[in-house]
Parts: sequence; structure tokens; C-alpha cells
Amino acid sequence: MKSRVLSALFLAPIVLGLVYLGGLYFVCFAVIVMGIMTGEWRQLCNNGKIDGIGYLAVGIVTAAIIVSFLLAVSWAVTVLMVGAILVWLLVRRHIGISSVWVVSGIVSIGCSGIALVWLRAEGQSGFLFVVWLMLTVWMTDVCALFTGRALGGPKLAPSISPNKTWSGLAGGMLGAALWSSIWSSWTDIGSIFVLAIIGGGTAVLAQLGDLGVSVVKRRFGAKDTGNLIPGHGGLLDRMDGFLGATPIVALLLAMTQRDISLWC
Repeated sequence: MKSRVLSALFLAPIVLGLVYLGGLYFVCFAVIVMGIMTGEWRQLCNNGKIDGIGYLAVGIVTAAIIVSFLLAVSWAVTVLMVGAILVWLLVRRHIGISSVWVVSGIVSIGCSGIALVWLRAEGQSGFLFVVWLMLTVWMTDVCALFTGRALGGPKLAPSISPNKTWSGLAGGMLGAALWSSIWSSWTDIGSIFVLAIIGGGTAVLAQLGDLGVSVVKRRFGAKDTGNLIPGHGGLLDRMDGFLGATPIVALLLAMTQRDISLWC
């Protein structure tokens, strides 16, 4: 726990600073983070080794994120999908069933990177929204961890992640909703009630992202996705909640033309 806290205290100001700067700084940040996560995902599916397929996957995700910044999201998604199909054909030919796992990582991580860049692109409102999203996912993790440890109770998905409980999920949702209502009152983003509901829903999506990565780790017999961050394992271990939350939140925001008051 001590190493987790120290790592978070060191990394959080750096991440928030890059979010604040936006533009090319944030794009470079997104490329590095998502590239590392893609490499870790490939290692999970390949006995802890990075190979040519892994480097190709990293290149595809990186290219898609850069295209989303320079051109448009539609072009970025096209690059991502074409690249994912190419990897699927290559991996299926040589390895077989694991191609599904590799491609799912490329798509989920790539979509998260594209979504983050799109969310941050809208000036000050983009900064406020990305900060809200990041802190909501982090608040979900923290509240779920401590609530689950304190209350225990029935397991959420014992065959996937034995330590997760329904009480932890409820605590994560409550913490995310409370934080979102506070953020709304500070920034005037939506109404307090609407953003609280969105925060609770985002917490569920974040937990689904966490469980999704747990499925991959269990399938390939890994405890962590890496050892990059002391106390946390790999970057993918720390960012798994974003894989579930970021693309869906961005999609819903796009459907309402960035007016979150229409979500409820």
C-alpha cells in the first residue's frame, strides 16, 4: 500500500500537468501511455515476450491516435480497424485462437486513446472533462478497494477476480457519484444531479474494464501485466478502468453533441 500511495503521489501531478497543457503535449502523453499498454497486452498473450506482432500493434495504436489529432476521429478509427484486421490475419495464421485476444487489446486500447484525444481537444471544457473522467476512474478504484475490504460480502465475479465484491462496486459507484457532484458544483459542468448519475455509471464501466483485463490475465496465467509502476504492476494494471469507461463516455458525449444535460 505504501508503494502504491507514493507512486500515485509522484505520477498524478505529472499526468494532470500534461492534461492541462493539452495539444501536442497531451497527444504525446496519450501515444506513450497507450503504446506501453499495447505492448503489455501483447506480452500477456505471448508468454511475457514482445515480438514483431507486438511492435506492429503498438505502431497501429500510435498511428490511430496521431491521426485522430491531425485529421479526424473517423480516419483514426479506420486506421485502427484496418490495422486490427491485418494483425488478426497475421496472428491467426501463425498462432490461431490467441488472435482474438491480441486484436481485442488493439481495439480497446486504441479506442481509449482516440477518445481521450478527442475529449481533450475542446479547450478549457475539454481539460475539465478529462480531469473529471480521470479522477472519477481513480475515485472508483480507491473507494471500491477500501469499501470492499471493510465490508466484504458476496463476490462480484469470483471466477474472474476473486477479490472484487458487490460492496466494493457499490462503494466505487457512490464515491464516483459524490466526486462528480462536487466537480459539477465547482465547474458548472452539467447539473449536480446529472453528473452524479453519470459518475455512478462511469464507475460501472470502469469496473467492467478492470474485469476485462482480469479475464485476459487469468486466461494467460499472469498476476500482473508488468512491473513498470511500483505497487501497481504494469501500466495496464493501473489504466484498465479507462478501457471500459473512456470510449463509452466519449461516444455518449458525441451523440449528445457534448451536452451532458441530455444524458438523463
